Amino acid sequence: MTSSRGAAAPATAAATVIKPPRRRRTPSAAQQQKNEETRRRLIEAAGRVVGKHGYAGASIARITEKAGVAHGAFYLHFRSQQDLFDILLPTIGADMLAAISEAIQDAGSLDELERRGFQAMIDYLVQHPHLWRVTTEAELYAPKAHAQHLQSMTQRYVRSLQRSLAHDEVRDFDETELEAVAAMLMGARHYLITRHAVVGGKIRAVEGSLAETYVRLVLHGLKPRR
Repeated sequence: MTSSRGAAAPATAAATVIKPPRRRRTPSAAQQQKNEETRRRLIEAAGRVVGKHGYAGASIARITEKAGVAHGAFYLHFRSQQDLFDILLPTIGADMLAAISEAIQDAGSLDELERRGFQAMIDYLVQHPHLWRVTTEAELYAPKAHAQHLQSMTQRYVRSLQRSLAHDEVRDFDETELEAVAAMLMGARHYLITRHAVVGGKIRAVEGSLAETYVRLVLHGLKPRR
């Protein structure tokens, strides 16, 4: 009987062959464009779904169906439903801000700037009614997105007021107060739209006299003109 001490050592296991990681193929320009288009379709579809069903009813299934893409394709662009919600308002809200900027770019005076800006905002919401619900519910369902959107709006408004201040059209205020002024004017616009343009949860056009009342208050306050 062979002693265990004299037994031959077991054969060494074959070395594991480690394969180098496969290099990921860089998407072609055409594929990158297609991916970006799909991502944008999902974002726009989410906006319309939220506009109809609210954030609570904006399921991934509804969003992908509205976008016309496969359910699984959603996860190629977003980690989760919340991941999409967190960029929804800043993305589609930026389109409205761009439209407002275009409307006021050649305004020759403060009153013209305010009138055009207010009217451009209402016009855009009439054409894109889902944006209103996306905005108003975001504070609860996507607070980071809501804060980012408000910050973008405030920054643009402050830059506009800075130009008016430089042209001596904004008086009795200094530059350190412009952010507070912008916040008050944004709040006034928001409430006027809520009170006069929202009917049954949808945005409708308003009479031009509303913009004139708003502009008169901005320019003269509540004191009688002399």
